[in-house]
Amino acid sequence: MAILTISREYRSGGQEIGTAVAERMRYDYVGKERILADLRAQGERWISLLNEVDEDRPTIWDRFDWEYQGLMALMDSYIYDRAMDDRVVLVGRGANFLLEGLPHVLRVRLTAPIEQRVERVMRKDGVDRKTAIRLIEKMDNDRAAFIRANFHRDWYDVAAYDMVFNTAVQTFPEITEIVCGALQEKAGKLTLEAWELLRGRMLAARIKAHIATHTRIRIPTLKVFFDGKAVILQGTVRRTADLEAIGEIVTVSAQGTPVRNELRYRL
Repeated sequence: MAILTISREYRSGGQEIGTAVAERMRYDYVGKERILADLRAQGERWISLLNEVDEDRPTIWDRFDWEYQGLMALMDSYIYDRAMDDRVVLVGRGANFLLEGLPHVLRVRLTAPIEQRVERVMRKDGVDRKTAIRLIEKMDNDRAAFIRANFHRDWYDVAAYDMVFNTAVQTFPEITEIVCGALQEKAGKLTLEAWELLRGRMLAARIKAHIATHTRIRIPTLKVFFDGKAVILQGTVRRTADLEAIGEIVTVSAQGTPVRNELRYRL
């Protein structure tokens, strides 16, 4: 079937359209509440950290913090796991960049003029106009910074999306209708090649998450990715114990997919 990712400016209708599409298409809707519920199995510390930094502007300290790096790896792995389930609506968290290049994924961007969103914020969040403007500016800036820091991409780049909607011009039901039709077309584009590419990316993300959240492994330059044929590990390791622990993780997680370990050992 197909997968829908939604990138949205604050209060542009992401939740309303996403849930409407999920209900109509019988898809699974994955927003923050679902992520928090599913992530609880990984431990309360990740729940606490996610509540602090979710789609937020990372500080310079965050970028070099082991727990922050572990959470980002865990989130990427989670998104790939949900994508493997198929028939899912993934809201935010850079899902459109993670799933780029997969023909059965529809990447949607929702925007609206700030005045339109100010009215929605005042109505939905119960704040005055001045507070609403500040909230919109902060949320949009934080989300853009989050994407720039973690994906090195431009959140505002329309070329990163298949469809861009202005919810001040088209109503939520109209957009829902168009998106549902596009998803039906996308469903026919799921090929064996596309599924294998998604599976390879999922395994690479899972391996990286296991390494990044391991309490004793420390690899500051770790890269794990799928090149279309094999999972590639790159980085610098300073302890043989880390190499051994990573070897065990790969053995358990690779599921028969070829792995090329290019990690370098340096004192």
